[in-house]
Amino acid sequence: MLDRRLAIPLHRAALKGEPLLVHGPRGAGKTSLLRREFPGHTYVSLDDVADRSRARSDPRSFLAKLRGPAVIDDLQRAPELLPHLPVTRSLILASSRRMQLPIATFELYPPTNAEREGRAPVSLEMLGRFAPAGRDFVSSSVSSRGTDRSWIDRDVRDLINVRDLDRFETFLHFAESTSGAVLDMQAIALESRVSHRTVTRWLDALAACFKTVRLPTSSVDFGRRMVRSPKLHFFDSDCFESRAVLEIYCNAMHTGNAPNLSYWRDSNGFEIQLIVQANDMPPMPISIATEPNPVDVVRLHRWMDLAAVEQGAIIAQRHGQLKRKGIVRYSLAQL
Repeated sequence: MLDRRLAIPLHRAALKGEPLLVHGPRGAGKTSLLRREFPGHTYVSLDDVADRSRARSDPRSFLAKLRGPAVIDDLQRAPELLPHLPVTRSLILASSRRMQLPIATFELYPPTNAEREGRAPVSLEMLGRFAPAGRDFVSSSVSSRGTDRSWIDRDVRDLINVRDLDRFETFLHFAESTSGAVLDMQAIALESRVSHRTVTRWLDALAACFKTVRLPTSSVDFGRRMVRSPKLHFFDSDCFESRAVLEIYCNAMHTGNAPNLSYWRDSNGFEIQLIVQANDMPPMPISIATEPNPVDVVRLHRWMDLAAVEQGAIIAQRHGQLKRKGIVRYSLAQL
């Protein structure tokens, strides 16, 4: 079984004896992680019909009968429990739907390249400042886009009233094709033949099911007119930029810390695909391209001059060599 980096921050949080939440997409490994790391906790899955029925009909009594530390899995199946959760009880809650609860919250995604290979990833603080040796090969991760749509029936229909599944599939297919692009809800609405309001609701549902991440624009503008719409990145996308951004995102989330990531693009199309802000360190500009060319390097140096920073990075399909002052090149497999 793979070692998951989230195990360490989870144990630290559990020592406080307070409820905590682990949420993430289906199949990420939440159940396996919690059952392995907390074997002394009573395990209850609300996917079980009998337990779910008791939790929904009498949530207060259901929680009272759980003696000692406990793991409650599939919390999204019994939202009636939420108002009755104790604040001084060692409970670990797991959900495949994003929840906003006033407790310590962690996100778990499917294993990253680093976790599959049993190595430490490049931390946010070291991106652009350190390059692992070699590893000049393409990541073995394979897109599963379109292979399993069971989550639509299991999750989306509980969040929104999708009357026309064919239309939702049309929306989903087109939205996925825009992964890595600036979010244009009007274009998605026109292509899907639904209203702007419907697109907003459906995109929110995808985010709640951990299918997407919206990358905001950088707050630094250098006095330029900026594009302000976020970029939409789909998990399990074939888009190389999305795969790189989300690999960095997941590596950070698995340490228990939400990363400060953004992108930068002015109205003339000058763009840096990823800006990493780690602690009090200067911003790290990262160019992402399957096959970087000299223009990518020039743009990266141009932004570095504007921001008065000395370090930058390029993420490419393969590691290769890049002898440019202040720029470190990575392959997706190195992250």
